[in-house]
Parts: sequence; C-alpha cells; structure tokens
Amino acid sequence: MQHENPSASPLSHLLSPRALVTGVLGAAALWGCGTDTASNPDAQVVPADAAETDTSGTSDTHTPPEDVLVPGDTTQTDAAAADSTATSLPSVLSAAEGRTASVFYPADLDPNGGPYPLALLLHGYGASAAIQDAYLNVSTVATARGWIVVIPEGNTDSTGKKFWNAGPAWCCDFDNSGIDDTKYLSDLIAKAKADLPIDGERVFVIGHSNGAYMAHRMACADAEQLSGIVAIAGGLPNAVNACAPSRPVALLQIHGTIDATVFYNGNAGVYPGSEEVADRWSSYNGCSTDPAVTTTGVKDIDRNALGAETDTEIHVGCPASAPVELWKMNGSGHIPNFNETFMPSVFDAIEAVPSASE
Repeated sequence: MQHENPSASPLSHLLSPRALVTGVLGAAALWGCGTDTASNPDAQVVPADAAETDTSGTSDTHTPPEDVLVPGDTTQTDAAAADSTATSLPSVLSAAEGRTASVFYPADLDPNGGPYPLALLLHGYGASAAIQDAYLNVSTVATARGWIVVIPEGNTDSTGKKFWNAGPAWCCDFDNSGIDDTKYLSDLIAKAKADLPIDGERVFVIGHSNGAYMAHRMACADAEQLSGIVAIAGGLPNAVNACAPSRPVALLQIHGTIDATVFYNGNAGVYPGSEEVADRWSSYNGCSTDPAVTTTGVKDIDRNALGAETDTEIHVGCPASAPVELWKMNGSGHIPNFNETFMPSVFDAIEAVPSASE
C-alpha cells in the first residue's frame, strides 16, 4: 500500500485559488473514514496527508484534527447564495430541526419556468458547505449549466467537526449521536422539490469522503428521490445486504489509488474497495454480469498526478437511466488537486444520463 507523503508541503501546488483550498484541506486534515474496526468501519479516521497509523483495522481510537482553515472569505457560500437570484425564490432552505442549506440558481433562472435539475453537495468530515464548494467548484459549474444547487451543513460533533451520520456501519457518527441524516436529507430534497422549480427526475447527490458515504446511503435508502450519485473517495459498508435500493440509481464512483484514508482497494473485512462498490451497484441496478469495459489514461483531472492519470470502468447492460461508472485516479490521494476540467467532466457524465421517465 502506498501512502501520500506526509512530509510534502500541502502548499507546493498553489496554481489557483481552488488549488489553495486543496492544499489547506490537506494541511488541516480533512478526514474521511478509513482504517477502522471490523465491528464499526468508521470508528477511526486518518489524516489525509499522513500515513495511516494502523493498517490492520483493529484500532478504535482517533485523534481530532486541527480546525480546518480557509484563507480569505469563508462565508462565500452563503453570500453567493444570497446574491444568486433577485427572484422571490429562497437563498436558504430550512428543513427539520432548524437546519438550513444554501441555494444557488442559474443566472438566467425563470422563477416561473423550469423545471431545473438539482445537485445536492455533501461535504467531507471536518469540512463545511463553503469549504467543499470552494474545493469542488460545484455551484459555479452547475449553475452555469442551468442547474439549481443546494448545499447543506452537517451537524457538529464533540470535537467541533461537522459530519454526516450515514449509519453505524458507514461513516461518521463517532459520538454515537444517532442523528438521522438520511431522513434530514430526504426531507431537504422533498422541500427543494416543493419550494423550487426542480425536475424531480433529475436529482443528483455529489459527496466527498464522509459526504460520499452519505451519498451512497441516500441512494440505498431513498432511491425514489434520486436519479444518481457522484461519490468521491467514499463507498459502501462491508455487508452486501446493507444496501437494498428500491430502484436503479446512476453511480459515478471516483477514487484515487493512493488514498491513505479510504483505501482504493478497501480494507478486508471492514469495507469494500471502489471496484467492488461499482460491482455491487452493477448488481443492484440489474446490469449485465459481463466484465466492465475499461479504458486507460482517458482523463487528466488531477494536477498532482502525471499525465492522463484516470482510467474509466463502465459497466455494461445497465439501465440507460442508471449507468455505473468508475473513475480510477492512478497516483491520486484522498484530496486530489483537481484541475479546472474535473467538475465539468462530472457534469458532462451526469447530464448524459436520461431520466427514468424518458
């Protein structure tokens, strides 16, 4: 198993403001869910820019990371949402328990028009809505393409870190709070559909790390509300029967091969690797049992990896509305330094997916 170099400066690739956020995220240890106990796959997390402390999967402790710091304006998400539309549509959505989510609209949005596709962005453990959006650039890319974007905040745990509780076997309720984020996010999507000009057949959840686990959880538990998910560096729990979606859901799984937090090849007996995750979704969706079609070196989306580092693995025989695709980022870690082509490529992929009603 290779690891990201803990001695490398996280500020060595400051090619853009978004690259700066990438470096800061690494320096501040935006954690995911990785080397953990067999009984609870998410009992320990490992800093993204440090070699893991235990590859056996037997440790059940973790040290809280230092606070995540972002240079400049850390309120950009709320401010952008407030300024994104002069219509009567809300810049903030409120769902259960007084929790809110920022809303972004296309510049040419017609409040009486639409419907518009919806992207829901879920941050990683220890990050926030603003940090995750600055890192992935979802709101800018999506709204330019005519999408409405909703970005909620997770709850705060005893270490002061924001998290999503995907469930006991998933990630990352270390305090055993029992917060039902599946219901919260389901209610939030329903609220968006009720209050905004949303196309209910075009709803995608995009998540990173803990947010990716939560995206998978939503697809497994609330498939009727979703068209598909984009999961970056996060997957399914160990038990195959932990997921039983009520209908096929499109999957774009994206993962770096040298991720030292959530291992690309999984942790035996603890959680599956990304290729197995894609295989499971292929089975859930009723795709063919024929081997997936793999194409090597077709995407260059990580500034820190040489050349066209990303291979694609496309499963065959899937429903048109529920394709299963894996982007294998060779030489990329838990927090890739994505370049400007990454998020447009993601939206190219999900925009090509027809709705289930088509």
